[in-house]
Amino acid sequence: MANDVVAEIRDRLEITDLIQQYVPSLKKTGNSFKGLCPFHNEKSPSFIVFPNTQSYHCFGCGKSGDVFNFYMEMEKVDFRDALQELGRRAGVEVTTSAPRPPEEDEKRKRLIEVNDLAAMWFNHILLNATQGAAGREVIADRHVSAESVSTWKLGFAPDGWDSLLNFLASRNISNELAAEAGLATVRDDGGYYDRFRNRLMFPIRDDDGNTVGFGGRALGDAQPKYLNTAQTEVFDKSHLLYGLDLAKEAIRESGQVVIVEGYMDAIALHEAGYRNVVASMGTALTEAQVGLLRRGNPEIILALDSDAAGQMATMRGLQTMTEHLDADVVPTLSASNVLNFERRLKTDVRIVQLAEGKDPDELVRKDPTAWPRMVKQAVPFMDFVIDMSTKNVDLNDPRAKSEAVMQVLPLLRQLPDPIRENHYARILARKLDLPESAIAEAKRTLKSSTRRSSQSQPAAAQGPRKLTPEDYLIGLLIYHHQLNYAVLDQLQPDDFADPRNREILAVLKSPETAELQGVQIVLGLSETLADHAEAVLESLGPRPKALGGQVIRETEQAATRMQREQYQRLVNQLNAEIATARQTNDKDATAELLGRYQQLMERKSEFAPAESPYFRDLRNKK
Repeated sequence: MANDVVAEIRDRLEITDLIQQYVPSLKKTGNSFKGLCPFHNEKSPSFIVFPNTQSYHCFGCGKSGDVFNFYMEMEKVDFRDALQELGRRAGVEVTTSAPRPPEEDEKRKRLIEVNDLAAMWFNHILLNATQGAAGREVIADRHVSAESVSTWKLGFAPDGWDSLLNFLASRNISNELAAEAGLATVRDDGGYYDRFRNRLMFPIRDDDGNTVGFGGRALGDAQPKYLNTAQTEVFDKSHLLYGLDLAKEAIRESGQVVIVEGYMDAIALHEAGYRNVVASMGTALTEAQVGLLRRGNPEIILALDSDAAGQMATMRGLQTMTEHLDADVVPTLSASNVLNFERRLKTDVRIVQLAEGKDPDELVRKDPTAWPRMVKQAVPFMDFVIDMSTKNVDLNDPRAKSEAVMQVLPLLRQLPDPIRENHYARILARKLDLPESAIAEAKRTLKSSTRRSSQSQPAAAQGPRKLTPEDYLIGLLIYHHQLNYAVLDQLQPDDFADPRNREILAVLKSPETAELQGVQIVLGLSETLADHAEAVLESLGPRPKALGGQVIRETEQAATRMQREQYQRLVNQLNAEIATARQTNDKDATAELLGRYQQLMERKSEFAPAESPYFRDLRNKK
């Protein structure tokens, strides 16, 4: 699409008129407009629209842009869809969709073609080859019909190191391209081998039906039990919902979407005729996944597994949904007649309560007619939140009761109306053996503290906490989870001086957090570690979401500074020990320590960058 068409749409559309449709609190202040940011939860307006430049900027979360950026963010559509719709509103004819750069579009197309070819081959192996016998046994044991195998294009990866690569090579697909598609892994010696071996294969498609990656379930006791395509230009698990391409029409017609955990859960429910079902693929819901469900504002039913991990995933998913689902901004008066704005969810969210140890796949295969009843009996999400937050609380421990209340209140305040809010406040008080007045006081305290926080000066004006290099690095690793694959293996707890950072590093390294992001990681930390992580992220400030060169450079610089500080700590420690040994006239200890000191000096280059040929190096200051 020519740039003049884009410019004409920008010129014809008044950005203030567009944004006011989404931000009813927008009010004129001087030459600009101010309102509550639609992209993050806030109590005091920090979102500014500038009519003169036809742009907007939020001083709270850092998001900014023009009419196209705003519409894409609010409606969760790509630029081409935004161009079509805004062109229609502006009365500008858009004859073709806006292309990506030709090389990018061609690369994506090629990767999808490779994945389609692999899906076809995996499916052939499952249905026709002797190597697929083990996969056919699993399919038979789980009572998956031939129709479902065809619809979902299920397949099997044989137990060979280069079976798929050999097939792709016969179709003129290079090993390098297979690796770029996430289907092959590079050997240490520079060769390649199949990423998926001896696994039942589930092709993962985007909502347009393009095969962008795979999930592979191991047979037997092999680990990991589930293995996904490595992140590629077309595959990011956190941005996909399994089965959405098959479910979106049923979701639109029913006004309801059911979210389950696993591939087989979704397949079994579709096979039983319940087609408004998608799977989160074993992870807590992410912001991007919630965004996929916003169109049409369907009722959301969570039916994740009933074990501890599933319940924790449900809690984290609720946290993400309440932050990112559509909401009304409602003006309210405090007891002292101070005007506040509160965010009230427009979407109903309910929880299917599965029996202990049961999952939807098992339940629907045992009795397909039971599923509609279970969905109908799904409880409002606040019932689940209160049960989870209070079930193990010691009623003789006032601190535990206080923590339970503060865990529930942020979600309680987002209920659509005050009647429901008061209803659940009474339930919470009863379960914790508290007077209702205690809950009301806690709500007032939370509102007051939130208001003070949102009305405070920007962090830069307050003089934010100065981050140490290791704090800075930990913050980057939490925020940009994509860095973890490249960086975590190179870091050890001893690299960090702060014990809190050591513990957070251990959490980041654990398999359970591999698929999590930002706030989801922080939610899983202990109170002490979460406080530290939140302070670090706050001081870090708004971050670009894309993992660009700037982020990578910042990470490298933070790691270098941290290593330099670690080196200096080791030097100082050895100097102190040498001084002590000399004072006690311990010649053996002195000799040993001097030897260690010399070894440390020889390793200096490992902890500090090379000296610059252009600038005077202060380490050599005379």
